[in-house]
Amino acid sequence: MFFSYRLIPLRWVVGCLLLLPFGSAGQPAADTLRVDLPRLEEQFLSRNYQLLAQRFQISAAEAEVIQAGLRPNPNLEVSTNLYNPNTGKVLPLSTPSAADINNDVYNSGYFSVQLQQLIQLAGKRSKLVALAESNRALASIAFRDVLRTLRYQLHTSYANLHYDLQAIRLLREEEGRQQRLIESSRIALQTGGIARYELTRLEVDLRDLRANIASYRSQIAEEQATLRVLLRQTSTQFIVPTQVPAALPALPAVALTIDSALANRPDAALTREQINNAERRLLLERANRTPDLTAGLVYERYGNTYVNFTAIKLGMDLPIFHRNQGGIKVAQLAVDNARAGLENQESVVRNEVIEAYEKLTLYYEQNNALPPDYLSQLQNISVEATLAYNNRVIGLLDYLDKIRTYQSGLLNYIALQNNIFQAQQQLNFTTNSRFF
Repeated sequence: MFFSYRLIPLRWVVGCLLLLPFGSAGQPAADTLRVDLPRLEEQFLSRNYQLLAQRFQISAAEAEVIQAGLRPNPNLEVSTNLYNPNTGKVLPLSTPSAADINNDVYNSGYFSVQLQQLIQLAGKRSKLVALAESNRALASIAFRDVLRTLRYQLHTSYANLHYDLQAIRLLREEEGRQQRLIESSRIALQTGGIARYELTRLEVDLRDLRANIASYRSQIAEEQATLRVLLRQTSTQFIVPTQVPAALPALPAVALTIDSALANRPDAALTREQINNAERRLLLERANRTPDLTAGLVYERYGNTYVNFTAIKLGMDLPIFHRNQGGIKVAQLAVDNARAGLENQESVVRNEVIEAYEKLTLYYEQNNALPPDYLSQLQNISVEATLAYNNRVIGLLDYLDKIRTYQSGLLNYIALQNNIFQAQQQLNFTTNSRFF
């Protein structure tokens, strides 16, 4: 007597999947972390190492803005006679005697003080600040781009894990049904109810099924590792997704998605800011053609035309040979290159959005083409095939063909739901907008 396969609704199976803990290899485990996607994203934002490192880069860029706005420090220079060979005295700082002064002999008392200040001309300091502010903007945009990429990786890995767990749950159910069928077939073999090759064929099919399960377990282990890295999780807790949005909201207009991408994508903003950065660097290099001015005061005692000598001091390089020609040329080429890159980047953005939109449209069409009772139809294949085989209405080959059709149909349905979610996330990623 063969076991008959009991009808179990697929939606109930899928729901139960999320309530059962699985180990790192798809096996039941006690140490699990059941978490929905919004809560997982909160943990990701506070823990991810790459985001933390990029925030440090922003802080460093802010410090560079402060540094660029600081004025050069004044320079103080004090000098005196270390050793007088005429008198043999070290550091002769005492005031000369009246007799020495009358005889114009100054063997002691000399020292001088110079106070100098570098004055940057041509607005170099303001241009340095402007360039540092642009560098800070670049660091901030780079953070947004890293966040966009990692969030996309988080969402896709979470969904892959969610749907792979659904698939392995269904395959486990099939494995149990196949084992029960093999056990009943072994009993039937002893009574002559079936041929030996039929049992062998069932055992081969079971091994294929287990190989498929092992493949899913490997994928689940990789997805667990990816999520742990994104969350900087040191524990071995097995992450169990609790829900993935299953609704199919209407597609936005393609023109809206392109406009959103051009306005919101950080890589497009990065290209525009690179132009601004290159232009500010060019202004700074042009300002560097003008030499800076050094101004100062000099006081000298017993070392010049009269005892207490005070002077004003001005100094500047003469821009005869060096007018920063090379630096200006390099900066101008950088501006030209950045401007040329903007058009190319905008073209890349448009095409990536169109590609993602077309993929999502295709998956929507595939899903909409499914009949409303598609899942029930699939399940009926398995139930009717099992009953027919138990009653010896169909042979083993027909039975295995129908069971494979049932399994393939369920796995393809799960894959389609995953493809829809992945395509939605890809459109969000390419537009840097939350359309889904």
